[in-house]
Amino acid sequence: MKRLLSALVTSCLLFNLQAFAQEDWPEPQTQGDVTFVSGGIGESERSAMEAMKSDYNLNLLFAAKGTGEFLADVNVRIADAQGNTVVEAVADGPFLFARLKPGNYTVLAEKDGRVLRQNAKVGGGKRASLAFYWPAE
Repeated sequence: MKRLLSALVTSCLLFNLQAFAQEDWPEPQTQGDVTFVSGGIGESERSAMEAMKSDYNLNLLFAAKGTGEFLADVNVRIADAQGNTVVEAVADGPFLFARLKPGNYTVLAEKDGRVLRQNAKVGGGKRASLAFYWPAE
C-alpha cells in the first residue's frame, strides 16, 4: 500500500511540475498553412523558446546592433517566392520561429519605422536562422 501511495504522489508531482514548466511557454499561432511562435522575454520564456526551436524551420532573432540588447514588438512579414504573404505578425519577444513549406522566402522586419530585409531558404531538412540588428538609439 505504501508503494502504491508513493507512486501516486510521485506521478502527481511530476505531472504538476511538467504543467508548471510549460505554463510560461508561448502559444503557437497559425496563419494559413504556417504555424509560428514568438516570445523570449525573461529567462523562463527564453528557455521555453529554445526548447521549441527545433520544431520550426525558420528561426528569427531581433536585437540592437552593438549592444546585442534583445528587441520585441517587431513587425514581421514573411512572403513566399511569388510575393504572397504567408505570415504577418508582431513578435512578442526577440524570437520568432515559423514552420514553413520548403521554398524561398523574403522576411521583412520593421522596428520603429526602420525596415530590414533578408532572404531565407528552407526545406530538405534544412533550417534557416536569420538575425536582424537595428542600430542602437
